[in-house]
Amino acid sequence: MTELYTSEDERKAAPAKKEQKREFIPRHKGSSLSSLLVLPRKNIHFETQEPEEEILLILRKHWLTNIPWFLLGLTLFFAPLVLTFFPLLDSFPPRFQFIFVVFWYLVLLMFVYEQFLSWFFNLSIITDERIIDVDFINLTSKKISDAELDKIQDVTFTNNGVFGTIFNYGDVIVQTAAEMPEFVFEAVPQPASVANILQRLRTEEKIEALEGRIR
Repeated sequence: MTELYTSEDERKAAPAKKEQKREFIPRHKGSSLSSLLVLPRKNIHFETQEPEEEILLILRKHWLTNIPWFLLGLTLFFAPLVLTFFPLLDSFPPRFQFIFVVFWYLVLLMFVYEQFLSWFFNLSIITDERIIDVDFINLTSKKISDAELDKIQDVTFTNNGVFGTIFNYGDVIVQTAAEMPEFVFEAVPQPASVANILQRLRTEEKIEALEGRIR
């Protein structure tokens, strides 16, 4: 998405347009592990990012969605201590018991690591030019879909049940005229604010396109 300028005035106006898109983005300080990262540091990039493209929001599933697999991992962590009370395991030689426990914790570590990576790398990115959905499948495979802001047709959001209402997270559904007709940002924090930002960005893009045609 290389920006084309038809005049020197448009080149000078470009930074002002970018600043206009930032002005309605709420300031939200967060670390790289946050579920909602607003106007991240300049050293944060994604692989298909264009030179002049600026990241406005990075979204992950709300941290609360990690609790089920975390509790499961915690239960499995203490499971070998419980199994030592069963006569079946106690009947095996100590060396076999040790190998079993080591293997158990290796599998558990792999499970926890995979769940964390799935949460961390499944991203929804909103820039000043487009929306990007990153589906992390495994360490060697992922799917990336994007759509320009002016292709957005409709934005809706829902809160996910009781917990979604209490902790303010839910799904944001974006209908587009792009190759991928629907983007779903699942269980993201502050879905109403995210939907409002997308609507505002869509409006700004339409105004820019209209001004371009008038010129």
